[in-house]
Amino acid sequence: MEGITPADVLARVELLRDEVESIRFEMGKHKDIRPVGKGKNAAPHETYFQAMTLFLKANRLALELTGSTGIQPQMVSPLDVKPFHVWEMVNAAFARIVAIRQELGITSPAVEQAQNPAATTTEVGYAILHANRQINLMLERRFTPSDTYQQITVAMGYAKLLLGQFPGAKPMAAPPSFIRGKEPAEVFFRLMECHKTLGILAHHSQLEMLHIDRTVAQRSDILPSDVYDIATLLVSDLAYIHAHLKDVEPPGMVPYPGRKFPSHAYQQAAHLHALLITLTKQAEAQPNWLSR
Repeated sequence: MEGITPADVLARVELLRDEVESIRFEMGKHKDIRPVGKGKNAAPHETYFQAMTLFLKANRLALELTGSTGIQPQMVSPLDVKPFHVWEMVNAAFARIVAIRQELGITSPAVEQAQNPAATTTEVGYAILHANRQINLMLERRFTPSDTYQQITVAMGYAKLLLGQFPGAKPMAAPPSFIRGKEPAEVFFRLMECHKTLGILAHHSQLEMLHIDRTVAQRSDILPSDVYDIATLLVSDLAYIHAHLKDVEPPGMVPYPGRKFPSHAYQQAAHLHALLITLTKQAEAQPNWLSR
């Protein structure tokens, strides 16, 4: 457990990607060649949540192609995540991919290659993101605005609990206006604004989080699954901040919301952004709020 390094995790992710590529070729699916942008300072909890998404997508693909499902490793607190926990989640996803390869009769398994010992957590995160994007293109039932809406609602639950630490704060009482006709890219960029505000909140709260180069993402490249991935990143960071609080239980489970369109997710994202702005102002005035 203690001996696992980011390089070991990256080696397993790259092995998984090689296996996914052989399955993609067998299925005749499109290859995802879109750039994923650049970032720095990714934290273990952020790659851990990405790895959890990787398991969910790999497990869904395995269900579609083999009829079987796997068991997700037990989650750990965001404060306790080590490279081993990320590796464990990636390995669970890898097992689902191996099950697919065997079901399809692909007889040439990939071979794991050692990675640069200096590999970083950020490199691991972007490799997982590449894998997530490719697997989504291979799914019959891809991740949708409904999945994104559910994740944003989880993020809002965390934001409201954090805001509750400031008795004088007044969160938005009603959601923003509903605007029809929104597209996935508009939800994506709204969530990117949420992430930018969350980074400011983290700075005021004396925490470090992933910095994303927001200039790379192009509107035409954005798919619903990409929106889901950024929503999951927001959940991971809010869960990390929440874990610093004493004796405050996390929000409850959020049920699947049923059919939702990008406009519904956009409305939720706008509501989340308003909560984060209020929370950031409070943290700026009380930078030691997490240690009270």
